[in-house]
Amino acid sequence: MSSTERGFTLIELMVSVAIMAMLALLSWQMLTTLIHARDQTQARLHELDDLQRCLQMLDADVLQVVKRPITDEFGGPLPAWMGEVDAEGRADLEFTRGGWLNPMGEVRSELVRVRYQVSSGDLHRLSWTQLDRAPGAKPDDIVVLKGVSHWQLRYLDSAGLWQQVWPEPVDAQKDVAQQPLPIALEVQFDSVDFGHLRRLYALPPGVDSGS
Repeated sequence: MSSTERGFTLIELMVSVAIMAMLALLSWQMLTTLIHARDQTQARLHELDDLQRCLQMLDADVLQVVKRPITDEFGGPLPAWMGEVDAEGRADLEFTRGGWLNPMGEVRSELVRVRYQVSSGDLHRLSWTQLDRAPGAKPDDIVVLKGVSHWQLRYLDSAGLWQQVWPEPVDAQKDVAQQPLPIALEVQFDSVDFGHLRRLYALPPGVDSGS
């Protein structure tokens, strides 16, 4: 062995180990940052998917509204379209819609009664597959969007005025079969994930809006 050849000194080894440790730490921090960014992106995409599904469901329901009054659990009449506001200012919307798909060819109606309401910070969709409710009838209840507040609804009447409830007091005195549907619906709410949102619907052509 040549006299000029020698091994690493202890200091050189320690410096090499320190450099490798720093590189490993930097690589780990970079990997952790990338994983965190990926998780945040996936969570945001899931939130966006939830919002899109909610709006698509609301779109499908509202745009297939049918002027079909029903009877409640006590046999009392309910109009085809009901927009209510309770004492605490919370708005609920209930109406009859068509287009309930029947791929199995079952002997049943293609109409469904649906209701949208906010409870405990979540937007719920209640549905009754039997329009004229039997005593004790319970709806299917699903949460269509979490983190919802300031849920507000308005209804456009045939005079071009926005109403907070529906039917209007003057129409509420009529037989439910004679109560008109609104011309348009405005939906506004705050989402914990996406801020303030507003949706405007014109009721589909051919639906009696009382105009």
